[in-house]
Amino acid sequence: MNRLGLIRISHDMTENLGDLSCWKGFDLLQLLDLMQGLEEKVDGVLLLSTCNRVEILYTIADPAKHLHFYDTLIEKLPPTHGITPAHLTGRPVVTHLLRLASGLESMVLGETEIRHQLKEAVRQAVETGSLDTHLHQLVQGVFRESREIRSHIPANLPLSISSLAVRHMEEALGGFASSEGVIVVIGSGPMSKAGAEYIYKWGGRQLVMVNRTVSKIADTAASLHAQTLSFDEFVANPGAVGPVRAILTATSSNEPVLTASLLSSLNTLHGQKPVIVDLALPADTAEDAKPLCRFIGLETIKRRLEENRARREEAAAKASSYVEEAKYRLEAEWIAQVSAPVLREFQKDVLDRSREKLELLLNGHLAHLSSRDRRILHDWAIRFNRDMNRIHRVGVERVLKFYYDKNGQN
Repeated sequence: MNRLGLIRISHDMTENLGDLSCWKGFDLLQLLDLMQGLEEKVDGVLLLSTCNRVEILYTIADPAKHLHFYDTLIEKLPPTHGITPAHLTGRPVVTHLLRLASGLESMVLGETEIRHQLKEAVRQAVETGSLDTHLHQLVQGVFRESREIRSHIPANLPLSISSLAVRHMEEALGGFASSEGVIVVIGSGPMSKAGAEYIYKWGGRQLVMVNRTVSKIADTAASLHAQTLSFDEFVANPGAVGPVRAILTATSSNEPVLTASLLSSLNTLHGQKPVIVDLALPADTAEDAKPLCRFIGLETIKRRLEENRARREEAAAKASSYVEEAKYRLEAEWIAQVSAPVLREFQKDVLDRSREKLELLLNGHLAHLSSRDRRILHDWAIRFNRDMNRIHRVGVERVLKFYYDKNGQN
């Protein structure tokens, strides 16, 4: 477990979410290329990049080299504008991952989008071959355990950043019930898709989904009876979609996609400024375009969440004991996997010796047994051997719990 490391910047480390954009300009392949030049080599890497956090999870062969790896990697990465990236190693990494996947680390407590974003990060790591066996097993265990932890988070809290953002849009529009004007959703990521689904669920019917690659939004658009356009088509003729009431945008572009000229070309409803809900980081809306719309960004959503801080902290505290129990189980799995080669040899040796002793008994003191009794005894011996094999993992879990409870370590 001490081979685990995590480097991160997130919404809880800055007052201005725009500060996080410094690490938004690279993907996993670029990160791997950058790591090629480092002296310390890692066995596995996973990159999680969302609108309110960037995290690098890794395993390293020599735990004594964590700090040197952190220092040299930070020198290679873009400067973080006054934010000191957090560095976790060992058990605290497991605690953080469990809280992260459960939604306890999110701006919106208990939100569901982070699980999809984390799964997408795992998929990309698997495709690039950067996820080693130990890291892959750990994140799968985190997904499993976080489902149980989530069941202890109050259900009346906001579901996600997307749901809260759409509520802001609904309030700004005075409701979605009007049949006049369309709502445009830009992007193909989890935030855009979830936002479109909430708009439809809460009464918005005239939806237009826009993305550079239309095939990525086709299935979602079909399920919501939405029109689809490529981004180039939308930019070339923004008035073609009809009067625009609102736009929700959450792309991964490093440059603004909603420019002043684009907003000026929109066919708006009764001359009113359209509502723009921008969930991208860096923002999809250019600064000179904001006066042309009623702008709602991530900072607006964050301020709303800060108003409910006490309620969120209370709910998080209630789930903390379940995080600790899940951590013991994941640690036991980790150790069991690391020790598996030795354990297999040990179990094979025990099985061979047991068979030898059983054969001696059946040919000696128990030679009088019938074939039926022999089969029953043989079946019992196999079941007993399997039960004994389980003791290793259960025993490790109990020892870990006793040790860390006694020593008060996190």
